Amino acid sequence: MDKSIFAVVGGDARQIALANMLAAEGITVYCSGFEHALEQLVGTASTDPITALLMADTVILPMPPTRDGRTLNAPMSTYSIMLDDEFCMTLIGKTVFAGVAGKLREVSPNYAQLNIYDYYADESFLLRNAQATAEGALAEIISNYPRTVCGSRILLTGCGRITRFLAPMLRSIGGKISVAARRQSDRSMIVSMGMDAMTFGKAMRRARDFDIIINTVPAPVIDKGFVDALTPEAFLIDLASAPGGIDLEACKKRNIRAFQSLGLPGRYSPVTAAEIIKETVMSILEEG
Repeated sequence: MDKSIFAVVGGDARQIALANMLAAEGITVYCSGFEHALEQLVGTASTDPITALLMADTVILPMPPTRDGRTLNAPMSTYSIMLDDEFCMTLIGKTVFAGVAGKLREVSPNYAQLNIYDYYADESFLLRNAQATAEGALAEIISNYPRTVCGSRILLTGCGRITRFLAPMLRSIGGKISVAARRQSDRSMIVSMGMDAMTFGKAMRRARDFDIIINTVPAPVIDKGFVDALTPEAFLIDLASAPGGIDLEACKKRNIRAFQSLGLPGRYSPVTAAEIIKETVMSILEEG
């Protein structure tokens, strides 16, 4: 592959590892938005966002590129990086990569005119990222739940990629697994894997039976009525993207432990997560 100049702008530990990997291959990499972690960058050049974009042929933005619809997702930056017209215009003529690229287009219609590739839309990326997310979810449970997974009654809501990795993982260490899914085909698959499957209605009726609930559905499936039916000792984790699927306010009012866990690969396996992004980006570039 032609070693063009890259810019890695914004993001978390995943993007730092990504920048280091690219630099280790002899690629010129400009970074921006990592002022709180400059000591972790190796072989790259750190500068302001606009300069980084101007110097690069290929730009890699984080996943998601924005959380508030106005600024770049850059938790390691000392200041807000605005996704304004200047930022957008600087990307003209560049090959741009972002995870959930539609978030950029929601900021301004001007972003729709850019050559943006969504690495989150790649099926290989999605599968490998789901596996890393599942491992991160297991780490979250072990770190925050006061009991062992072994023997715990666990409900997963939704039957997407994360659940398909996480459910067998939890079962393998002794968790008693149930999965709530809308589609009959998904429920049949779960049953074929030797686990309990049910509708969301049945899950709500059985709410008191579960010690741990892990949501993967980006819709309000664990609403106030569901929360009111839980035991006070229940432990909930929401893995779904904002706004999530668990009524966290209802949980708070009942003193039920519940929180949203986003970006788990970036927290628990940033090097692997960076490898997944890098391989996806390089594959897209090679395919032209």
